[in-house]
Amino acid sequence: MNWCGEGCDLLDDPYSGARVVQLTSAAAISNNIYGESPVSSADGSRIIIGRCQDFCFDTKGSIFLIDLNKLHITKIDDMHGVRGVSTSSWSDCAYYWNLKNEMIRFNMMTFVKEVVFKADSEKEVIPNLGGTVSSDQRYMLARKIRLKGSGSPTFQIVRYDFEKNSIELIFEHPEICNPHLQFNPITGNEILIQNNRGVRMDANGDLDYRHSKEGTTLFQIDKNGKNQQYFPAGPPHTASLTGHECFIADTGKVLFSTQWNNDDFSFIGDFQNTNLFIASPGDSEPTPFHCPEHRFNHVGVSCCGTYFVADSHGDKAFFENGHLKPPSLVIGNLNTGKYKVLVEDSMSYGGGNQCTHTHPYITADNKHVIFNANPYLSTPQVFSAEIPEEFLKQLGSPIN
Repeated sequence: MNWCGEGCDLLDDPYSGARVVQLTSAAAISNNIYGESPVSSADGSRIIIGRCQDFCFDTKGSIFLIDLNKLHITKIDDMHGVRGVSTSSWSDCAYYWNLKNEMIRFNMMTFVKEVVFKADSEKEVIPNLGGTVSSDQRYMLARKIRLKGSGSPTFQIVRYDFEKNSIELIFEHPEICNPHLQFNPITGNEILIQNNRGVRMDANGDLDYRHSKEGTTLFQIDKNGKNQQYFPAGPPHTASLTGHECFIADTGKVLFSTQWNNDDFSFIGDFQNTNLFIASPGDSEPTPFHCPEHRFNHVGVSCCGTYFVADSHGDKAFFENGHLKPPSLVIGNLNTGKYKVLVEDSMSYGGGNQCTHTHPYITADNKHVIFNANPYLSTPQVFSAEIPEEFLKQLGSPIN
């Protein structure tokens, strides 16, 4: 492996004392894949990132490995797509399509690459979308579309079986254009799916945004595509979801954020002091996490299931000059209800392009928060905020 140094220490956060490090610095877009399903090692020491020149239009990118302790980076391979990396969270393994249409499993600790699936003319490669991998490392899920036949057009969830080198259709639904597929990261028994109610396909496969007051919600199915169960998320329980949610370890619960009124930042719905919620399927109502001074967007939950990290726009999304204000990064304890700002200025200016979103997550050892940022509207890079030793103690200890 050819390791290089791209890292650069920045000033410690003035509020928390967190050591902030810019992990990448190449003249190319780097991104941390996605925060809901962290592509990182089980011991928290290594992470996977993607890199490309144009995040919106490139059809291929590259996959890199970063060692957080040594602040070294190495290139693993070129791949189809620019965010087509899949994982089972904190599992040491990353999955990607190489340029030979092979699905590769890469082990972050041993550096071993192995082909786990070979695509042929009847097995379509999904080049630009990442999936979710079961905790036993056997299955990967991905979204496809079906334009013909009964009930079309509709979206499909297909399951890649690495042992049998086969693809199986396990679920169909007309309103899961952006499903955010997630296996339960611990057991792999449940699959979390985002349901964008009112958003369907037309006959050509283009998205058709139909007026709907139902908004975005969540449901889960079992690992075989059966036993569909909805969460009390979105109308009529809460405001429509932001589109950011994840499992809370193996508790059977999920954490999600909801939308707010962009004009005056007043909250929508009956919950007036939070837009962050916890719920299980079948609950009559979700449980709010009270944090009145924060307006959360992207969320991630720690491997242990105790902490969350989220980016917050606070009570003002814009500076007085009209420029968008970078959100802060907040860590909270889901058991004690305590929370605290880790990074006051994430340097991430957001916008439509996904690589400019923070997508924060906590490494498996609870020592780092990994996030994207584009300081002063520069090329997006990947950053790390080292969590001070006393920081989590102030929020309360994990419950074993």
